[in-house]
Amino acid sequence: MKRIIVIAVFLSCLAPLFAQSAEKELEFYRDSINTADKKQLSAIEWDLNSWLERNYSLPSAPEAMLYKAKVEYLNRQYTPAYLTLLKYTYEFPTKKLPKDLVNKIVAEFPNKQQIELMQALTTKNLPQATEDRLNMFFTSANKLGLKDSQEHLLKDYSMFFARFPGYENKDKIELLLGDSYRNNGEYLAALSKYDKVWKIYPSTKYKAASLRMKGDIYASELKDYEKAKNYYSQVLKDFPNSVEIPTTHKHLALLEASEKNYDSAIENAQNAYTGYLKDGQKLEAYNALMFKAEVQEKNLKNYNSAVETLKAAAELMPADEQYYVEAKQREAQIQAKKLKDNYAERDVWEEIAVHFPNTENGVEALYRSAELTEKFGEIEKAKDKYNKVILNRPQSKMAVKAQKSINSLDKAVAKAKLKAEKKAKQVQTAAKLPEKSAQ
Repeated sequence: MKRIIVIAVFLSCLAPLFAQSAEKELEFYRDSINTADKKQLSAIEWDLNSWLERNYSLPSAPEAMLYKAKVEYLNRQYTPAYLTLLKYTYEFPTKKLPKDLVNKIVAEFPNKQQIELMQALTTKNLPQATEDRLNMFFTSANKLGLKDSQEHLLKDYSMFFARFPGYENKDKIELLLGDSYRNNGEYLAALSKYDKVWKIYPSTKYKAASLRMKGDIYASELKDYEKAKNYYSQVLKDFPNSVEIPTTHKHLALLEASEKNYDSAIENAQNAYTGYLKDGQKLEAYNALMFKAEVQEKNLKNYNSAVETLKAAAELMPADEQYYVEAKQREAQIQAKKLKDNYAERDVWEEIAVHFPNTENGVEALYRSAELTEKFGEIEKAKDKYNKVILNRPQSKMAVKAQKSINSLDKAVAKAKLKAEKKAKQVQTAAKLPEKSAQ
């Protein structure tokens, strides 16, 4: 017993020494970063990764991870640098990100991607356990699908399995690793991982997901449609209550459309919509309807059905301007170009204007409604609509166009009035001429 106590005391004395050594090592890396060349930066990055593997429990671990992100940025490895920052937000949720470094790294990505990257760095209501937070990190990283992310993420997966060998949701991490392989174009490796999920973890709740994802790879990347359908059919048959059912129907709809089986594509899109709606996934339900409308319009030329589907899609998202307007604009285009019904087209523009009277989309819709009203010869109604455009958004380009339209109408009305008066005078003059002749 005394021997055990002596060993415990000895080890407790060593701990501060190891910590001091680690701190000194980290200090060396910090001082070396700004003067290092490319080869030295690569070595420092490797060392910092190794340091983190050994010292996550130290108070200086967050600092070390930020050094790693800075080294990757200086070495022009922008995707790894961003992913290190993303991991930092999940690993150390109470720590603040350095804005300057974040802005520099995100600025290296395309403009259209930068908003999404910034949003991903804003995390809320994270679980207490580190392993659960890192589970969310892998999910977030895979959704972003950043180019050249695989090598970096593989290190993170490897480190995760070493740190948390007994993690109860390890099957989910294996599934996410399969997604990473797929994002990197390593499709056979991804298939192997998806197989591993349900073969190594027989009680996994992700069996349906792994089968569906195998179907996705065969459908999208390997172009083996028969195998894809077999996997999708297996999911639908063996897991009728799975959350994967709506997505399986959606992907089967895409596959059937690509093979020109349009009726089957519409049926699966409708099933996807029903399933997503039942699960409370309104946006996914909306997307399923939008795909259904596309097949109805472009492939089957069934324009009336497409219009009804688009109306249903818009009704799903009445308060979300982006999606409501997208569905309504497509509906208006079909009414105008395919059905040649400008009155129905005007009704659609007016619906948008009523939903969003003060936004750019709303006033543009109101302006288009005014144009059609003018085309129908309802001049006073058209002027009222143009005036509402100006009133609702006075500083907009539409307001300027509306004022020009009002001026143009006023000129046309004045010109028509002058022409009518001139004609009336001519009639009066013509009426008096016979009297003079009689005298």
